[in-house]
Amino acid sequence: MGGVSWRNLLLLLAWVLCYCTEFTTARWLTSRMSKRFLPPVAAYAAVTAVFGLALLVTTPGLLRWVPLYMVLAALTFLAAWRRVERSWWNNLVSIIAACTLCLIAYSLGSGPQSQATHSPDVYFGCPPNPAVNCFSEGLFPAQAFPPVGLVATLIFAYTEFGSVLYVKSLVRERKHLWCTVASVVWNLMLTIGAALVLPEVGFWPLFAALILVIRAAALPAIARRHRIPIKQVGMVESIASLVVFLVTIGTAGPITSTLQGMGLFL
Repeated sequence: MGGVSWRNLLLLLAWVLCYCTEFTTARWLTSRMSKRFLPPVAAYAAVTAVFGLALLVTTPGLLRWVPLYMVLAALTFLAAWRRVERSWWNNLVSIIAACTLCLIAYSLGSGPQSQATHSPDVYFGCPPNPAVNCFSEGLFPAQAFPPVGLVATLIFAYTEFGSVLYVKSLVRERKHLWCTVASVVWNLMLTIGAALVLPEVGFWPLFAALILVIRAAALPAIARRHRIPIKQVGMVESIASLVVFLVTIGTAGPITSTLQGMGLFL
């Protein structure tokens, strides 16, 4: 959505490696630091450090996000140590980490950078966009929160938490009706929101929301009679997530303009 840039490509590579580091480290902590899991942790951490440092050197403005991700990393490793990785609070940690990256990636895009202005008091790494490359305009300038990127981030965060509710209603919380009800209500609210912006944005957001609310209501009802394998739950959710992903990319701009016109989003 923000346009391809070499910084975004480097961010993509660093993020994939970071995931590998997080996954192997979590396994190591879950095993109570077994030597068996240490080699992949060390290998991934070393490679991640190389590309991560390259990203920070060329885009030092990303340092503004370090405190947040340090807290999120500490929490997810704590969950691994306590062996509660699928707890509600750790799910929320994962959602915040993943969805905040959407905002960061948009800010690193060629579009926002080409439109940005920068202070004449520049230093290494500052041009062309002080929102991502320096701190000449403060720790968190407005350019670090571009409206379209922020709207897309909020959409992803909302739908991802809805995904957590839905999956838990079929797996860990399948015996608790409240989780199914919460899942349906959560997705129904998204459907209502999509209907409100229908005249300006078009049918696609409503189409995606309807898919989410139907699967949230129908599959738990089916599961009460016939057990649905976890693999099938994952396949359905992968398709639903892909639909949300594509629709958000295509409509985040018009949705942002509509919200701004309604005075709901500055």
